Amino acid sequence: MKYSVFLFTFFAALTNVPAQDSDFAPLGAKWYYSEYNSVPPSIIPHIVECTAKEMFQGKWCSKLVSSSDDILPNPAYVYTENDTVYYFSPGSNQFEILYDFTAEVGDQWTIEGLPNVIPGNPLPYASDTITVDSISSMIVGGDTLKVWHIHNTFWFEWGGLIIEKIGNDKLFIPKMGLIEAYVWGLRCFESPGEAYHLVPYPCDTIYSTISKTLDPNESDGLKVAPNPFQEEITIISGSPFMVYSFSLYDQTGRRVFLQPNAVGSLVVNTEPLPPGLYYWNVVIGGVIVRSGKCVKT
Repeated sequence: MKYSVFLFTFFAALTNVPAQDSDFAPLGAKWYYSEYNSVPPSIIPHIVECTAKEMFQGKWCSKLVSSSDDILPNPAYVYTENDTVYYFSPGSNQFEILYDFTAEVGDQWTIEGLPNVIPGNPLPYASDTITVDSISSMIVGGDTLKVWHIHNTFWFEWGGLIIEKIGNDKLFIPKMGLIEAYVWGLRCFESPGEAYHLVPYPCDTIYSTISKTLDPNESDGLKVAPNPFQEEITIISGSPFMVYSFSLYDQTGRRVFLQPNAVGSLVVNTEPLPPGLYYWNVVIGGVIVRSGKCVKT
């Protein structure tokens, strides 16, 4: 009788255990980015990987290691709680909200302790406020994933999308816009049992900018369309191997989109942008080879 009571109590306790959050960075998870390598000039894969699970500052964290300090503190520590991802900022010396996967349209959160070079600001660190503009979905790897369309503080570069299970589509954490970004553009995310590719080429592809196929003169075939545009702009490359940077500016001269180290053709989501006149340019090898203007209706 006592044994039966024990079993009933045990299984009743199990049914009352709340569902656990999915782990944003399980052991073995990898994020593949594009990294510009100056010697020799090339675009190489940059990998951020969860190499261990360990206690850090009182939290059970994923330990992330990357090949340089350009994208994250090395190592970096993150943990997931209530569908929110926190990362430890050496600047603020505390955990900061990185991704809020429960956010609704209009919600905001602030990331403190980001390296700062804002003119006139004497502090070595600054904050970046993230605002959710809209929410949609996208199909990646056969799965339908929720997508948060965001904008952030003028001084910081970050991608305009946060994708469920994957994170930001350009950088892991926001980066000061005045600092040259050698790592930019998420290629793929892989974890045990899941693989999401955001680019149409293999995650570990290396592009050499010393190849003849990447001669700046091949930009002659480059086109930006349509004009006027609404929800997206497509940059049609003159060569499937041409490496370039594309920037889009509003009428005040503020850059509203940057894609450095793009390869081949590129589709830019312009849905969050208000109607109006915009200016664009294409840079190859540090030289503006194409520029123009377009209108969003």
